[in-house]
Order: sequence, then structure tokens, then C-alpha cells
Amino acid sequence: MPVPALFGTGIDSSTVENIMAQHLDTQNALDSRLVAEVPRRIAVGVDGFSTGDDAAALGSALAGASDADLILVAIHPDPIVVLPPELGWKGMHEQAQRMLSRTRRTLAPAGRTMVETDISTARALARVAQRERCDVLVLGSARGGATGQVTIGSATRQLLGHTACHLAIAPRGLSKAGPVDLRRIAVGYDGAPESRAALALAARLSLLTGAELRVVAVVDDRLPGFAWGAMQLGKTVAVWDEVLEEGRADLEREAQAATAWLEPAAVEVSAVFGSPAEILHQVSETTDLLVIGSRRWGVVARVLLGSTGEALLHGARCPVLVAARPVEE
Repeated sequence: MPVPALFGTGIDSSTVENIMAQHLDTQNALDSRLVAEVPRRIAVGVDGFSTGDDAAALGSALAGASDADLILVAIHPDPIVVLPPELGWKGMHEQAQRMLSRTRRTLAPAGRTMVETDISTARALARVAQRERCDVLVLGSARGGATGQVTIGSATRQLLGHTACHLAIAPRGLSKAGPVDLRRIAVGYDGAPESRAALALAARLSLLTGAELRVVAVVDDRLPGFAWGAMQLGKTVAVWDEVLEEGRADLEREAQAATAWLEPAAVEVSAVFGSPAEILHQVSETTDLLVIGSRRWGVVARVLLGSTGEALLHGARCPVLVAARPVEE
């Protein structure tokens, strides 16, 4: 379908088609380099609270699915004043080791333990993830969050933008709900390189776990503010609807092509109109793991949140795995 001039902006159809062609060329170049590696090493932040248990349960499930090395990590501060032995560095270190041993025994028997010292929990976890070359860092939700929901705390907030591996957040109470069984994996897809990285990761995990994969492409159908002031609003809305439908159909075909290598019975692809955050929040109520991409700008190979990710990490009803931005070569 020829692309009409856009809302009286002076951009004609040939110009728009050239821009779209260049965009597709960029996408194809990125796709040729986009490979989701099997997670080989997973670190879990454990703090002795139930939310740390939630993280351990999720980390154990992810590690079991991918046969990855699992590291349970506890952080304690280095006292700057002289304290009684039980409150000094040695006492805190031994207490952290005992706590990790209990967590490993009850929730992650295949894991190994590691104790780090730092006044900043986020900095210590980022250091461990980098030093150990972890593919995934798993954290629990904030202790004050609602049960059954993902809510990021201060340490997770600090880690955003500072870790080069994927970041997984367990909803509060996950460890008390029984064994974590990844039977249904969903992924949000919008055609951007970041969402293609998320799709590649979700597809890989689906293959490893035997889980059903649901690819949800959401097209935001809200009319841009600048269009409301355009002349002949009725015509503008009609053109906008036509462009949206074509984009929706293209996105659905892209997602289908990207998952064509999987067994057809194991994949469901849908492309719908609506608010991405609202649609994916609904999806989180009926899935075992939701995979999303990072935002489209910022430091490459980092976990960064856009508005959709921000909304999902404050209310999703299942574990959320945020894929790090793909490296641009």
C-alpha cells in the first residue's frame, strides 16, 4: 500500500517509503548478529528474607532449565568501627554463610555460595555478575511490595543501567507457592532490536524448558498529539487507522517468521492494539515468566527500563526477565 503524506507535514509517500526501507535494512543487519546464548551462569541475590528466597526459587528454576551454574550471593557491610566479635566482619561473614547454606539446602541444592563485602548491595551484586561473567542476575521484589506481584526495590533500581547481564525479578511470595514450573513463557514484541533480543531469549528458554511460548506484539493505537490539530481530523484518523493496521499485520508476520524454527504447536503469536503496559500486565496473570526488552536508548549491553518495563516491574503477576540491550557492532 502506498504510504500517504503524513498529516500535512510535507513528507510525501516516496520519502516515507525510503525511510522505511532504510529502517528494514538496519533491522536485517541487527537480526543477522542477534543470537540468544544459553544462560551458563546465574547469580542470585539472597538476603535472608522471604524475598531472597523468592529469588533463589526463580534462579534455581532458570538454572535447572538451562543446566547453568547457580551462585547464591549474600552481601554484608564492612564495619568501619570496632565492634563485638559477633557484630564484626567475621561474625557477619559467618552469619551470611549460614544463611546461604540454609537457602541452598531448602531451595537451590545445586547452587554454590558466595559472600561479598560492600556497603552497597547493588554495587557488590554488579561486581559479582561482572567478575563471574554471569548471564542472568536474579533478585527478589521489595519487601514492602504486594504478595504475588513484582515490585522493584532500591537495590534493583540502582542496578538498572549498571549490569550487562539479563535481570530477572521474582514476585513476592513466589517461594511459598510451590516449585517454580516454567510451563508458559510470554514475551513482549514490538519489532525493535531490544524486543528481538527478548524474543530470542524467550524462544531459547522455551526450547530448553519445553514451555509454550506466547509472543505478544502490541501496537500502541493512541493518536499522536500533533495529529489532533491537523486539518480534516476525520481524514487524519482514517489514515492513522490504515497505517496502524498495516503495522499490526507486518509485526505479526515478523514475529511468526522469527519463531518459525520452533514447533508450531508450541508457539502462539498475536498482534493487538492497546497500551503495551496494560496488555502485558494482563498477560502476566496467566503465564509463568514474562520476558521484555530494555528501552531503545542508552548504554548498549545494559538493562535499561522504558515506560512499559517500569510499569511491569511495579505490578506484574509473574516473574519478569528483562533482556539486556543487544550489543551494536
